[in-house]
Amino acid sequence: MKKFTLTIAALIASLFIFQACQEEIELDLPPNEPELVVEAYLSDLDIFIPQSDLTCPGTDITFSKDTLQLIALFASFFPVDSVENVADFFPFKKVVLTTTADYFSNATPPAVSGATVDLYENDVLVETLIEDASIPGTYRITHNPENGNEYFIRIKALGNEYETTPELYESVPPIAQIDAVYGPNFIGDSSIYTMALSTIEQQGEGDFYRWMFYLNNKYVSSPSNIATTNDQGLDGLCLLGFDVYGSQLELSDTLAVFQMKITEDFFNYTNTIRTQTAFVGSPFDSPPAPVTGNVKNLTTGKNAYGYFAAAAISANVLIIPDTVPAP
Repeated sequence: MKKFTLTIAALIASLFIFQACQEEIELDLPPNEPELVVEAYLSDLDIFIPQSDLTCPGTDITFSKDTLQLIALFASFFPVDSVENVADFFPFKKVVLTTTADYFSNATPPAVSGATVDLYENDVLVETLIEDASIPGTYRITHNPENGNEYFIRIKALGNEYETTPELYESVPPIAQIDAVYGPNFIGDSSIYTMALSTIEQQGEGDFYRWMFYLNNKYVSSPSNIATTNDQGLDGLCLLGFDVYGSQLELSDTLAVFQMKITEDFFNYTNTIRTQTAFVGSPFDSPPAPVTGNVKNLTTGKNAYGYFAAAAISANVLIIPDTVPAP
């Protein structure tokens, strides 16, 4: 009994000591000097169609040229230009300029209005963008990109001049098919709906892809849903039944999928963002590293923040059934 009493007393004393060691530390950080942040996409529905019917290597599955052309025609009805007032689809043809904010600020990043934004195609000025009067800091692109050309933008803002690294714009294979799959979840304790995407991969190594998702007309911005791949080990093959979304889908969900043919630089940039944001919080995570885009401050000679991407897209949509399959 005496031993038990001493143990309780020691425990109470240790709790007092632990509490005494706690101290609230307030960091007095200096105000942030605003820096330009660029988020920009130049894209269009430019879809690669093979010269003839395509039989997937190693299988008896054939995608006819006529079928792929019908799929490309269907994709052309997707709203990708400027439809924020209709649905929350990212329009892919705009430049969004904001600035960095203070470290502890939870406010929306300040928009940068009144900038000059010029679009260049193969080193030739093709358009000076107009700022959207209803969305400050958003500059609309109306120029239609062409397969095989290079694009970059020059920006005058915040008393500085900026330029992005040229991006090669190439056509993208179509999403040939997208299906709902009902089966066991990852740990096998229940069944769920997932997606299965099928597409073709163009001959020639060095291709890079990204998928972007819109669940029930809302852009899926979670870093864990950033989906990319290169064609290493996949060159010229068919990708059949891939779950590139990677998350459970609910009954009656609508999932719009955009497939993008991107550059290697944008592939690396996107993967760095995913690593620095999605995979954090455990002692085994890699240490933070700078996320370097393709924007250069010509005035100071330093790297700016963000990325201007030129990428062709194809699209398809999946509607999950409103019931589960019968046993």
